[in-house]
Amino acid sequence: MRHALIIANGVYADEEFDDLPGTVRDADSLRAVLKDPEIGAFDTVTVLRNRPIRDIGLAIAKHFGDGRPEDVLLLHISAHGKKDDEGRLFFAASDSSSQTGELRYTALSADHVQHEMARSLARQIIVLLDCCYSGAFARGLRSRGVPDLAEPFRGRGHVVITACTSNEFSHEDGQGVFTRAVVEGLRTGAADSNGDGVVDTEELHHYAARVLRTAEHRQRPTLSAYRREGMIAVGWVPGRRPADQDRPIVPPAGRPTRRPPPDRLVPLPDWPPLHGALPRRVVLPLLAVWALLVGSTGHADPTGAASTGCHQPTEVRVATSVVGHLPYQEVADAFERWSARHNGGCPSARIYLFPAADDDLRAGIRAGWGSAGEPDHRFLRDVGPHPDLWLPESASELDRLDGAGAGVVTEVQTVAWSPLVLGVPTGRLAGADADHRAMTMAWPELFRRAVRPGPDGDGWGVVRADPKSSAVSRLATHALYLDREGLIPASQARQRVEQFLDRTLDAGSYPIGDDIGVLCRQRVLAATAPAGRTPAVILTEQSLVRYNQGLPIGAGCTTRHVPPRAERLQAFYPADAPVLFSPVARLRWPDAVQGERVRAAAATFVHWLASEDDGKEALLRAGLRPAGHDIGAPVDNTNGALREWPFGLPRQLREAPVADQDRAQHIHRDAHRPGRVLVALDASGSMRSPSEDRRRTRFEVAVDGVGRSVEQMGRRDEFGLVTFSTAAGNSRQLVSIGHPSVVRTADLRAALQRVRPSGDTPLYRTLRQGVTQLRAGDGDPLRALVVLTDGQDTSGQPAPPVAALAGVRLYVLAVGDLACAGSPLDRLARGTGGDCYDTRADSIDDVLSRLFAALWEGAD
Repeated sequence: MRHALIIANGVYADEEFDDLPGTVRDADSLRAVLKDPEIGAFDTVTVLRNRPIRDIGLAIAKHFGDGRPEDVLLLHISAHGKKDDEGRLFFAASDSSSQTGELRYTALSADHVQHEMARSLARQIIVLLDCCYSGAFARGLRSRGVPDLAEPFRGRGHVVITACTSNEFSHEDGQGVFTRAVVEGLRTGAADSNGDGVVDTEELHHYAARVLRTAEHRQRPTLSAYRREGMIAVGWVPGRRPADQDRPIVPPAGRPTRRPPPDRLVPLPDWPPLHGALPRRVVLPLLAVWALLVGSTGHADPTGAASTGCHQPTEVRVATSVVGHLPYQEVADAFERWSARHNGGCPSARIYLFPAADDDLRAGIRAGWGSAGEPDHRFLRDVGPHPDLWLPESASELDRLDGAGAGVVTEVQTVAWSPLVLGVPTGRLAGADADHRAMTMAWPELFRRAVRPGPDGDGWGVVRADPKSSAVSRLATHALYLDREGLIPASQARQRVEQFLDRTLDAGSYPIGDDIGVLCRQRVLAATAPAGRTPAVILTEQSLVRYNQGLPIGAGCTTRHVPPRAERLQAFYPADAPVLFSPVARLRWPDAVQGERVRAAAATFVHWLASEDDGKEALLRAGLRPAGHDIGAPVDNTNGALREWPFGLPRQLREAPVADQDRAQHIHRDAHRPGRVLVALDASGSMRSPSEDRRRTRFEVAVDGVGRSVEQMGRRDEFGLVTFSTAAGNSRQLVSIGHPSVVRTADLRAALQRVRPSGDTPLYRTLRQGVTQLRAGDGDPLRALVVLTDGQDTSGQPAPPVAALAGVRLYVLAVGDLACAGSPLDRLARGTGGDCYDTRADSIDDVLSRLFAALWEGAD
């Protein structure tokens, strides 16, 4: 079911709050499109107008409290927004007081809304806020982007789209300009940028931002996401909604699968001019002062764009790596400002960035961005629109196309680079250590210094992302495995490198994943561990500079947080450090999906990056070293970098050839410690419930996924399986922990077929027993407990503390009615360096496959 709650407050008892007549139009127009069965298709739309705080609070609690896992819940608030002295956001009700000290008692707090969202069972929640300072809603909201393991998943999470940032006003000119953009994007279908007939949250935010940046530059919509996995549909293009809204949209034969390209989008209606429109949702005295200042100075927006008379700018779709998405967003914003300055105040192009795995980009290019040759991968749906440009993580990712991109990739230019460095916390350094920062040691020698015990009894320790998911780590691993005679064998790689990395990763509960996950954990430890005691990190100079600036990293670190002085990273530049190149590739698609105006705009962006001083300066501000440009702030000693690199010494700037990287990867696979994995499968009665596909039960889906994933085991890996339930026959060890064999696999499948789910869920007891099993045995494997469950604990035991799981990573696959968000299982999993994933029938195979690929050595 789809349920919407619209709160519109336009009349206030406190005279300090200006009346907002536009909120009525906000409510009416939004209600119309949400109720329309061809557009929003919401089953219920409840509107509260000019209600006191008690009514609003109870309505929100009921709205989220009544939600079921399969529901889509939408909340829209159109009212005054006001922050208290601590920066917390409040929404004014009809009886709210404007006095800052009385807000918490008389107005609706953002914290209250977030609390109700977290408690809701609904897995799809959309919040739209048309209020001043609404970007402050994300303050304290734990925003976690889509992790690698969740990339194929669809339609989960909480998404908040706000009218402006935390320091901006929201405007109205008869109606809220943000809400009007939302309504028009849905009503006309113009927000559907990839042409699949669905308007999802990303597209709606992008459309609203594009409209508001063109029309009123003092207002920038924001998007925050928590546990988002895949697409969440806000509505459908009129006439494109299928009868079964969960069914994949398949256009009629012979018809194109997309709307006209962005340069031929449906024109927007002629709205009243926004220039001079007073900001809404603010107290009157502040509004008057602001208006006076603007009027007296002839204020122009940051881009210098005129507020009216601009044509719709051409949209350029740019795919970036997940790691590079945030830095390149800053670069794209700088280009749009430059474009406006050189086009009479009107931006000539808009850059739509979307993150995508480089493997997916290559597969999409090979398949022509269709399903031919990739029947299980719908690129337009699962990855994004046809990219006009590709900004991969490294030049090697383009080299891996190996000629398959001929005809699609038409031009490649390197615009910047960043050396790989070892980032050492300032508190770890003595005077002699600092002398070795400038290329005095090779990678293997520097690594030995980093892990060698020092006077205080231990070395710095080193952490590195998983080479399976990080181009940076692949290049660093190749450098660490090199000696004078070439690449060292796996036995030496294990002894000299991998055992030290594993030890430090385990000690700090670092996740097994990409650079974002490792740096995010480093930031958490820097704020909680004793000063200067975090380990060194293998990363790019760009990431080190941005980390020291406290800029958002991604995943769970989306807010600004400058590390303490002792935890600021100092870059060590090995003499043989590889360099990560930052190329930009132009892609050409058929005219039906990429017009000449788009190609011209994409070429302008590439030229700006490669040749214009403003473009090079934007790359430098993002932490990169632009080609042919002087290096300065922020790439300087203030942020832990040495701007003089490569210090006048002759050295070849290059990435290791792909073939050499791949040879190092094979060595890494053999040197990778084996996995000792225990799967605990919920066999309680609720697992008999039908899964989302209605053809199999939840238990049958889980059994199939486990059976297929066992085939990924390497010869040194170990695997065991238990089922748990209060029913005696269903709470037992089906397969003891051991190495793979044909007989064990057959025994596993036979034992699972005999299980008939029944009883309740002794979850916490199972966690304790599983950890005890995993700690037994010889060696130093990667220990992981993988729990598949759909229920809450019924054992009556308290949840074990994170310390009780020390040395074991917990991974939870939540199915059915169980949701990860805010659950004790989620907190436990993340505290151990594991994670919790909301899954469904069509994704459980994918998450198990990706999870075991990270945990196990891998099959030969």
